[in-house]
Amino acid sequence: MKPDIRLSSNRTSARESMPLTVIATPIGNPEDITLRAKSVLEKADIVVGEEAKPTRRLLKSVGVPPQKTIELLNEHSDTARISELAEICRSQDVALVSDCGTPGFCDPGAHLVKACRESNISITSCPGPSSLMTFLSICGERLDQFWFEGFLPANTDQRLKRLKTLKTLDNTLILMDTPYRLKKTLENCATHFADQKLVLGISLTQPGEAVYTGKAAQILREMQVEKAEFILAVLKKGL
Repeated sequence: MKPDIRLSSNRTSARESMPLTVIATPIGNPEDITLRAKSVLEKADIVVGEEAKPTRRLLKSVGVPPQKTIELLNEHSDTARISELAEICRSQDVALVSDCGTPGFCDPGAHLVKACRESNISITSCPGPSSLMTFLSICGERLDQFWFEGFLPANTDQRLKRLKTLKTLDNTLILMDTPYRLKKTLENCATHFADQKLVLGISLTQPGEAVYTGKAAQILREMQVEKAEFILAVLKKGL
């Protein structure tokens, strides 16, 4: 039987119509990579990541040859750089990853997705690990609604001002920050949300994974580390 030339042509067209694939990557445990993510990373012409070292580490963990081209997109990338990357997406198969978790969520990947969409460049998602969804699945609280605040300001005055505003909200708050601000964030909560119950998840999917519940002062006493990847829920009053 002769090969179906039209089918082969359709595959090529489909591939060209989706040049940018947003790939969720492990938040800690490297075995959480999906089969589809591995396949896309192997076939991609270019991988766009936040930093070279963790991106290389990711590719090595899934068996991608070290000569794979990597382009960087991070908080230092300006609009010209984003436009340059969007043009690359127009003609090549590009995989977008972040240092961990789902790109476009609290990271600069959203800028590239927006630029591609505005330029009529197709985008598809390869879903997978998410620190938020992982945390919600094991926090033990049914949170049908919540306020995702994400990262608090690093500046002390701006941080305290924002915390005062958040204190007025009648909803569960979800907070994140860099690992070295774990203790500081809990101390902030001890001041501004002293009587509210907290759920703290640290080092999720990693050997040191732990979940603490209770008031901020209690968690500060019980916590075994002062620096770790974390996500924190300040439960609505009454929960």
